[in-house]
Amino acid sequence: MSLGVSLVEHGQISPWHMSLASLNLFLDTACDPALPWHWRNLCLDHAWRPLHVLQQLVSDRMQQRTLDTVRNRLATLRLQPSLSPSELAEGNPYE
Repeated sequence: MSLGVSLVEHGQISPWHMSLASLNLFLDTACDPALPWHWRNLCLDHAWRPLHVLQQLVSDRMQQRTLDTVRNRLATLRLQPSLSPSELAEGNPYE
């Protein structure tokens, strides 16, 4: 997250795009069954931060629609159980 803040401070990305990318990364990571459950839950626990920033930054209809879309994604997120260590090993051809 600090890299994103640095990019925003140096004008290389807008706060809106940085927050949207962060939120999508949290949601994508939370949905990855190859990751441990506690890690996925932490991603959901932290998703409110970029969502809150997005709510403060909305300045037009397009951004409002985008915000509504990511809010809906978060509200309807269905998480599959994490894979067990044996399932992870089965999928690895190098073991």
